[in-house]
Amino acid sequence: MSINLPPVTSPPWSVTAKRLIALTVLTLIYLFARQVDAVAWHSIIVTVVLAYLLSPVVTFFERRLKLIPNRETRRSLSVLFTWLMVLSLFGLMIWLVVPATVKQARQFADDLPRLLEDTQNDLKSVLGRPITIGNFTVVPWDELESLFAREDAVQEDDVSGTLQSAVLSLADPALGVVGSAVSFLVTTVFVLIMLFYLMRDGPMFVAGLIGAVPESYQGDARRLLHELGLVWSAYLRGQVVLSLIMTVVVYLVSLGLGLPQPLLLGLVAGFLEFIPNLGPALAQIPALLFALTTDSATIPGLDAGIVYAVIVSVAYIIVQNLEAVFLVPRVLGSSLDLHPFAVLVAILIGASLAGVLGVVLAAPSVATVRLFVRYLRVKLLDEEYMPAARPSAAGQHSLVYRLMHYFISRRYPVLPAEHFDESPPAAHGSAR
Repeated sequence: MSINLPPVTSPPWSVTAKRLIALTVLTLIYLFARQVDAVAWHSIIVTVVLAYLLSPVVTFFERRLKLIPNRETRRSLSVLFTWLMVLSLFGLMIWLVVPATVKQARQFADDLPRLLEDTQNDLKSVLGRPITIGNFTVVPWDELESLFAREDAVQEDDVSGTLQSAVLSLADPALGVVGSAVSFLVTTVFVLIMLFYLMRDGPMFVAGLIGAVPESYQGDARRLLHELGLVWSAYLRGQVVLSLIMTVVVYLVSLGLGLPQPLLLGLVAGFLEFIPNLGPALAQIPALLFALTTDSATIPGLDAGIVYAVIVSVAYIIVQNLEAVFLVPRVLGSSLDLHPFAVLVAILIGASLAGVLGVVLAAPSVATVRLFVRYLRVKLLDEEYMPAARPSAAGQHSLVYRLMHYFISRRYPVLPAEHFDESPPAAHGSAR
């Protein structure tokens, strides 16, 4: 049964009206986005990132379920298999890593008073020496003790009031902890539900996004989404790989140098790997503190002090440079290729806007902005749109290939080209 719809009789909009309405809509969207809570935006961003990271696994399972004719059922089963695999790996990691980590954390907590006492004694031996400037003599350690003594002094009649205020102040934090726990649980449930639908229907969202673009710009949209995929895939999945590698490498280096809690040091280095440029440098700090306060457990005669700290720092610098030279170009590729200054500025801005999440996503966000700015420049100046990242000819072969090629060429040298231009001499007793 056909339905007769009323005709649309309004005239076409003018160019000025179109621009005004588009600007108004964008302004309303911006004002609406500002009213949304930051926790909601963080949940959405985390969901999108996790769905993007796990999309290759879902596609892998989907290709192996071709016997199921219904695509929606096949995709849903692929998402469930992906979740089972991720949860299994997560449970295996907890079973292998968490007990050892807790054991080392308890050991560190037991050793902390002794480490603090040793550090205090070392500082006292250094700062306890008098310093004479002209007729004025000062002992830095005595001045520090008197300063802290004045700050920590409390009048006897104020002790009861202080205790009462401290007890009363425990109520609000306790309620805040309960509220935060409930909020975290609800947010986690929402993230898991959104993650399921986004992992299942991700290709439909991409197709719908491209279909919403005018037909003449759909090719540009596919090109931009493809390059965005290269940028975010190289960074997110590459950072996960680098984090796992650096966790193992730093653990082995710390174990070889005899540092205490090598597993904790490896986990800290792997976690800080997600902070570009600054993370590897920050990972040295706990190792240097251990080297300054504890003796080496594997190298005889290497006592706590400056020498041990210098050796640890040199080892960390060597590991970081090997990572930058050999791992980063092969894992991350050239899709980011950002200057360290731009990355540091992006980290500061990301930290102020989104906290830890902004720090982690600072580098790919800058690469995304650069990609769109580059596209706008191409359209404004009528330039040819070239690929954003082109592989260099020198980087097409791996280090293993080049080493094998070098030694084989030394053993079996290649003849010069002139040799092949000469006709070979006729063999004696030929058939002709």
